[in-house]
Amino acid sequence: MTRLADIQAKIDSIGELRDIIGAMRSLSGMRVQEAQRALPGVRRYAEAVEAALASTLLLMREPAPRPAARGRRALVLCTSEHGFVGGFNERLIADAKAWLGPEDALLVLGSRGAALASERLQRPAWTHPTASRCAGAPGTIRPLLNELYRGIALGALSRVEVMFARYRQGSAPAIERRLLLPLDVVLLSAKQPRQPPLHTLEPIPLHEKLMAEYVFALLTEAVVESIASENAARFAAMGSAHDNVSKKLEELYQEARQARQLEITTELIDLITGAEALTNG
Repeated sequence: MTRLADIQAKIDSIGELRDIIGAMRSLSGMRVQEAQRALPGVRRYAEAVEAALASTLLLMREPAPRPAARGRRALVLCTSEHGFVGGFNERLIADAKAWLGPEDALLVLGSRGAALASERLQRPAWTHPTASRCAGAPGTIRPLLNELYRGIALGALSRVEVMFARYRQGSAPAIERRLLLPLDVVLLSAKQPRQPPLHTLEPIPLHEKLMAEYVFALLTEAVVESIASENAARFAAMGSAHDNVSKKLEELYQEARQARQLEITTELIDLITGAEALTNG
């Protein structure tokens, strides 16, 4: 294969790579916009359930003092399911490492983050693939809730928090940590209405159902925020990769022009040399 043909083969190969990178970048941008459209509704849903839960406190008797819980603390870490996200997972792992103690349990949503956590943090007590799109968030959260409620029922867990990346347009995502269980009664009490709500269910079952719905709403917001942040990180990474590949292509185009000129020059020299040989002969 001549040098020009070799360069052209590289151009074709890198051109295909640039097309793939462009497609991944476009898809990531679409996923970010999809999550942005979903987030206002998710937040309003969480706020509505929170207000309803706060109102049920007026129906409850003053709880008796409970002994200190003996179970472990648990951290739910929302990471990425796929790669090409730059330092997205590394930032989450670093913040989780600063919070987790040696006896704390780590539960990880996201296959890529789970693998990284095993290498740099600790072996997760539980992992599960996370949703790639907002519509898949409930299917991600239900197995997690089953695991959390099982641990609480067995007395293995006493406190559960979730850590996730909150999307911020035009800048790096903010890493946030939020309490899931036990409920922040002080926060809820501040949002109590003046009058008890009308209700048909008994207060305790009503409170428990709303509490479960509230935790589900908080986790839904965390997962959708994580999807937006993950895809924003991938969009940025693919943008940088697209620029680098485009730069490499331009260099190859320049090499191809030089190789083509060299071939033309060589052919002209061969023609002149052959003509002189015939003339002299």
